[in-house]
Amino acid sequence: MTSPRSAPTPVPWLTDPDPALVHVLSSLAPSLPPLVPAASEEAVDAVGAGECGEPLVVLPPELGRRHCYRELDLPTAPLAMRLRRGVVERLLQAQDALPDGFSLVVLDGWRTSRFQGDLLAYYREQTGEPLDGYVSDPVSSTRMAPHTTGGAVDLTLAHEGVALALGTDFDSFDDAAHLLALESVGDDDEAHRRVARDLRRLLGQVLTGAGLAPYPLEWWHWSYGEQRWAAQHRLDRTIYAPVEAP
Repeated sequence: MTSPRSAPTPVPWLTDPDPALVHVLSSLAPSLPPLVPAASEEAVDAVGAGECGEPLVVLPPELGRRHCYRELDLPTAPLAMRLRRGVVERLLQAQDALPDGFSLVVLDGWRTSRFQGDLLAYYREQTGEPLDGYVSDPVSSTRMAPHTTGGAVDLTLAHEGVALALGTDFDSFDDAAHLLALESVGDDDEAHRRVARDLRRLLGQVLTGAGLAPYPLEWWHWSYGEQRWAAQHRLDRTIYAPVEAP
């Protein structure tokens, strides 16, 4: 698919490591196996809807956050970041598995269907592109918009509290943002590309270890309990469905 151009943001949301930080990170990032591919689109579409009734909860202080969409002129953006309780528990588990000096920073969580639609309209206006696969349509007949379930989370790694761009900024709608885009980077490649590859693998290792599933087009988007997660684990039903109120 042809990637749309990215929408303008108020400032870069994530820090692109400078050479000094790249040098530090290269000594800290562990050597890890390649990322596991995401489930196929056909498998995702085949998953039916289920709901376990688990509540949405506000993110605890132990998890870093930057509520990116509150920085846009979108009044329907939720005032607080919330996720299903089971997702929060798994993020805390994933964070505990990170090496010293690293932590998670959550960029977005649960969305109402109204805000999901407003966000899609905003990015379509900004980019002039349909954004298929990048920002979900809340009225799709076959897919639940993942964030409306409270089971999808956008996040990145931080080092010493600095939220890092792992090869791209958040909401960069281009091929470089794809989950496996850096798996072709070799150990003799440029240092900043090796570090971005290794940090994506680190993020993926702790999140998959905690039970979350990846999204093929966005390295920052992970989920639990919704259709893509169910497809990743060969389940036929979700445990989360869209929810409109906390």
